Amino acid sequence: MSLRKAESHSGLRPSLVPPGVFFFLLIFLYLPAKTTEADCSFPAIFNFGDSNSDTGGFWAAFPAQRAPFGMTYFKKPAGRASDGRAVIDFLAQALGLPFLSPYLQSIGSNFSHGANFATASSTVLLPSLFVTGISPFSLAIQLNQMNELRVRVFEMSPQDYLPSKGIFAKALYTFDIGQNDFAYIGIGGDKQFLSQVANQIAWTIKELYNNGGRTFMTQSELQNASVIYVDTHSVKLEVFQHPKKYGFIYGTKACCGSGGGSYNYNPQVFCGNNKIINGINVTASACSDPQNYVSWDGVHATEATNKIIIRAILSGSYFDPPFPLSHLCNLKPIC
Repeated sequence: MSLRKAESHSGLRPSLVPPGVFFFLLIFLYLPAKTTEADCSFPAIFNFGDSNSDTGGFWAAFPAQRAPFGMTYFKKPAGRASDGRAVIDFLAQALGLPFLSPYLQSIGSNFSHGANFATASSTVLLPSLFVTGISPFSLAIQLNQMNELRVRVFEMSPQDYLPSKGIFAKALYTFDIGQNDFAYIGIGGDKQFLSQVANQIAWTIKELYNNGGRTFMTQSELQNASVIYVDTHSVKLEVFQHPKKYGFIYGTKACCGSGGGSYNYNPQVFCGNNKIINGINVTASACSDPQNYVSWDGVHATEATNKIIIRAILSGSYFDPPFPLSHLCNLKPIC
């Protein structure tokens, strides 16, 4: 798939996108020309993104995350913006890999099977000013972190906690980022701004390709590489609009929030926090049954929703061009 085509597919209308939705790209680099059943395997994942795929990067930089985050699976805050596992966690599980360590986490990290550069509130474009609520770790910074990791690996002798030198050409590269560009610094419906976001992602892909030891060829094609667009926007929109079809009771109502009503969401009080508003102490607390909710906190999905999203991804039905991952790879069951 050409990068130009990938750019055109990202033309979502921000005003119609539910919270927590933009798009997800899977980059399969250096696959053989012919792929037979169950012969594709990825020894590592390198992920770039925002809170939808952050596994603890933001909270490693700015401690500490509070309960009730992580309540369903980890039984404690675990750096995910959810009650449990994120889509990237399920993807790693399906490929038989351990959860990705955040690049910014200095204690207990193991990068032998990849690294996660995603941090909450990150943007594709570098903001001209650090606006309140925006992470300094934009996509360009995350790419620099990836490059630094690669340089260190080639400089050092083999280490158990670092990826091998040959792993970068065989790894799966994933992107789940973009919504914050429109939520914080974007102009709704501005095609020029959307093009800037898409172009920055395309440029990042080219840089990753070049750093893998291959020369980028003009006409927007990468030899021996595959760029796959995954339309998770459609998956999420479907679940939000028809929650009962997927076993949920509540679609737009947040499990962890305040105010009740159709959304149970107050932008002044985020999940796990409390604040005095008009003389009243307002607390954003969690429900006891997040498995019945599509939305965790009014911005991010619950673990139950993320599980549905990954199953849709692995089916290959939302890939462009078509790439039936479940038929071509020996995937592990999602549980």
